[in-house]
Amino acid sequence: MHDSHIGGPLIWPTAEPWPTCARTVLVSGPPFDRYGWGTTQDRIPESPVPMVGVAQFYARDIPEIPFPEGTDLLQVLWCPNERQLDDGWGPIPLLVWRRTEDLTDVLAEPPMRDHATPDGDVDTPAADLSQEIYMPRPCLLHPERVTEYPYSEELPEQLETALDTWSEGADFAYGYLLSIAPGFKIGGWESWHLTDMYELPCEVCGTETEPLLKLDSSEWDSGSGPRWQPLEERHLEFGTDEYDDACEPTTLQLGRYGALTIFLCPRSADHGYRMTIQ
Repeated sequence: MHDSHIGGPLIWPTAEPWPTCARTVLVSGPPFDRYGWGTTQDRIPESPVPMVGVAQFYARDIPEIPFPEGTDLLQVLWCPNERQLDDGWGPIPLLVWRRTEDLTDVLAEPPMRDHATPDGDVDTPAADLSQEIYMPRPCLLHPERVTEYPYSEELPEQLETALDTWSEGADFAYGYLLSIAPGFKIGGWESWHLTDMYELPCEVCGTETEPLLKLDSSEWDSGSGPRWQPLEERHLEFGTDEYDDACEPTTLQLGRYGALTIFLCPRSADHGYRMTIQ
């Protein structure tokens, strides 16, 4: 709990109640369509559904995060079930900003959610209201700082046209190999490949929000792997357990195997956030 990580235990004050989900949750079940997607319906749990610790970032490890003045720790939690988002369905995060100096009396064993049993069931309280795909496998972080470039729709029209011409007939593409890094990341640019680009203004002051955190279903795919797959993992063979663990370390599945990005208001973290699923 003293590390920056995805999943795993969060350092948590003993005097602060562990957050729970809203009373009504959205679940998916039968009947299923031909693609395997179930019918969504509202459910009221018999008891509160505890939130899941998704990520924890210390400023000493990732100073690029725009921490509000006086804070040096960001914790991300969410309910392991779905809600309607701006452009799809997904979990609703809770962002908690803290000052580590204040964390003097903390839980010795912060709450942890179990993962799926061998038969695929989630063995937790309110298990039927939790989805395994939203419960991240604990992972330590090994941050890499990279340079990426805006999604093509965010470029001036003349430059976008020139890039399209430049990429024709080549064995690479601006979007896959130069523009947007896949996988979990802090900051950077957003990919708008699913919905096309749209504005995400702050709902308090109207300022355009900026990407804070991207949570992805995989670290790379067949198109982006040649550029973004880490050098120390390029020896792994496709289809092996080692390859899958490296490519999908957290086991999260967001949207239709996509990525959830949290956007923060640059004027104040107190203004809340916006989200996309791409």
